[in-house]
Amino acid sequence: MRATRTVCTALLLLTVSFTAAPSADAQPSAEQSYVVDVINHSRLTLDEVNLAVARHSDPTIRLITQRRVASGATATFNLGSCSDVRQFAASAFIGSREVLHTGNINPSPTCRTQIEITQSLTAHRKAIP
Repeated sequence: MRATRTVCTALLLLTVSFTAAPSADAQPSAEQSYVVDVINHSRLTLDEVNLAVARHSDPTIRLITQRRVASGATATFNLGSCSDVRQFAASAFIGSREVLHTGNINPSPTCRTQIEITQSLTAHRKAIP
């Protein structure tokens, strides 16, 4: 399973273009957080849902994991400052088998994305107004 997660992270890393981090003089703001909801509409419990996140302020791709996402449940990921999110990708696992991978997703200006996993283990995503 570790190898599959590494591939997921590597794929995101290969397609992300690096941009300069905000300057040290930049004033911090009370900016809203970027939220991704992964909704499991399948009949299966997902052992893991992973989100690989690329940020402007951090050259390292970070992996966030939620375990045991039951049928009908939602895994919610808070990615931090909305303007800092560069790109993300979601994947889901049953055992060591990756059953879903979204590919890279650019952030929505609304700072929220829903990824719905269907019964056939396909994903539909939409920005939330």
